[in-house]
Amino acid sequence: MVEFIEADLHLHRDALVDLNHEYLAWIREQIEKRYGIDVSPPGGETVEEYAEKSIDDVLDLIPPEGICYLLKAEGDYVGMGAIREVRSGVGEIKRMYIKPGYRGRGIGSGLLRRLLGKGREFGFTRVFLETGKFMATAQNLYRSAGFVEREEYDETEVPPEIRHIWIFMEKDLRGSQGGSTNP
Repeated sequence: MVEFIEADLHLHRDALVDLNHEYLAWIREQIEKRYGIDVSPPGGETVEEYAEKSIDDVLDLIPPEGICYLLKAEGDYVGMGAIREVRSGVGEIKRMYIKPGYRGRGIGSGLLRRLLGKGREFGFTRVFLETGKFMATAQNLYRSAGFVEREEYDETEVPPEIRHIWIFMEKDLRGSQGGSTNP
């Protein structure tokens, strides 16, 4: 069973930094391996330093502006995900990540359902997200939940030099309740 914990940056900072670091390091590794692009963090920071710094910008969320979840299973933190307001009525899914050993168990779809539900609760009418072209499983999940491709959006944190290998998506929350990710 997976426990969804509303993350509090002051209480869960170490767990969030660890998961954020793992997520960003995995993305960096995939981009370098698949595309030969060096995506070192700006200013000579390490991925770990960037992961810790970006926590404050991306995951320090308080409802109704946003919420971040830590996922716990078998006594370990196994994933995270957040939704935050990026402009009036529009949310953005951020840092949705499930550790490799826990993928394929429906944890990601459960997290996405929960985040979309919170988005509706917060009054968002649309939700954006970004995903790498190499993240085929995530894209399938998002499409099954009703996300469609769109042009990049102003609030994206994806660096301009790699946006060509990224997919930007959105979902209208005024319609269905989440596509085939529903149980």
